[in-house]
Amino acid sequence: MINLAFLAKYQEPVRQRLAEVLQGGDPIRHILRYHVGIESRRGKPEVRTGKMLRPSLTLFMAEQLGAEDRCSLHAAVALELIHNFSLIHDDIEDNDKLRRGHPAVWDLIGVPKAINAGDLMITLALLEGVTAGTEVVQCLLEAMRDMVDGQALDLEYESQWTSPEEYRAMILLKTGALFRCAFELPGIIAGADEETERRLGAFGEELGMLFQIRDDVLGIWGTTADLGRKPGSDLVKKKKSYPLVAAHQRANETEQRQLERAMGTATNTETDVAGVVKLLNRLGIRADADAQMGEHRARAEEHLRFLPIAASAKDVLLELFVQLEPSVAENGPGTVL
Repeated sequence: MINLAFLAKYQEPVRQRLAEVLQGGDPIRHILRYHVGIESRRGKPEVRTGKMLRPSLTLFMAEQLGAEDRCSLHAAVALELIHNFSLIHDDIEDNDKLRRGHPAVWDLIGVPKAINAGDLMITLALLEGVTAGTEVVQCLLEAMRDMVDGQALDLEYESQWTSPEEYRAMILLKTGALFRCAFELPGIIAGADEETERRLGAFGEELGMLFQIRDDVLGIWGTTADLGRKPGSDLVKKKKSYPLVAAHQRANETEQRQLERAMGTATNTETDVAGVVKLLNRLGIRADADAQMGEHRARAEEHLRFLPIAASAKDVLLELFVQLEPSVAENGPGTVL
């Protein structure tokens, strides 16, 4: 589990501001409050917002850089709303019926209303960003543009095999963009110089890349405790995550056909999943993913050296990288499904 105790102090202000932004008695705002985790399906107050990693990191860095508190909170909440907007639409596109263990918005109210709910959330996000300034809105829009471009590539790659390099370029957009934005926003508000702003964004991108590869690793080798769902879930869903595309490139023709057959069938059985995991282990894909995460951590550490924040804050952020590098069983889920 990731220890985010240092970010806990920022989560309640974000929750409170989310409640203010999403207030209203109409059904669409109720479903948005339900989606972000501050209200139950029956309209009762609830706290299941998760770690809120991106806005919490924004507020942490804003504090370290001496950025103005109120503007930082508006920017952080806008970023969290953009993230949640993307989740509403992602669940529709991926046909996922659960989000954080609860029914997805589209499964509760139908696809047309869910699309409309996502549209309202992004509108409210930008209105929230406006209160923090024009540069903040531009940063949010650029991150959203990259995120949507990345999602478009991800959808394209569902029907074809791609290279690890293309996959990493895709997740740099899809996942890296919002993490980049989380670190750029406090720099903008604090009036950081151009070089510091560049380093902040680059650090955020490296964190986002490691975060996604970690998620990909856990999706195959993680436990139920890691995932909140059954082990091997990404293989059951036939998700072409980093381990799969790396394996396909490294495999011989026979092994490639095995992967293609397993990922192309209507449903994956326990035997299919166990066979794919065995192949991934034989090809050394887990070690390859570990190496990738190590490279992102090293590059992030280099950017961190130049940031004008306290040494103690740098240590905290580096520890976050260490904790994001998962320690999971090498033999994978086998037939535990």
